[in-house]
Amino acid sequence: MKNIMIDLQNEIHRGEHSLDDIARIYDVPRDWVDLAFDEVLEQYRFEDQDMGDIFLNEGYEEDE
Repeated sequence: MKNIMIDLQNEIHRGEHSLDDIARIYDVPRDWVDLAFDEVLEQYRFEDQDMGDIFLNEGYEEDE
């Protein structure tokens, strides 16, 4: 199942199909696609936090 979750996440990243379409294409329950989507969102959230912290910290250091 791990490989299929990676495939689903990659498909979501591509953004070419709806979540329902992805479930049909991969012949998996929509719940699996939702789990993959949640993981993708979590990855984006962490990436945004990391970049935000870098820029905020640099900005504060320059002001001091």
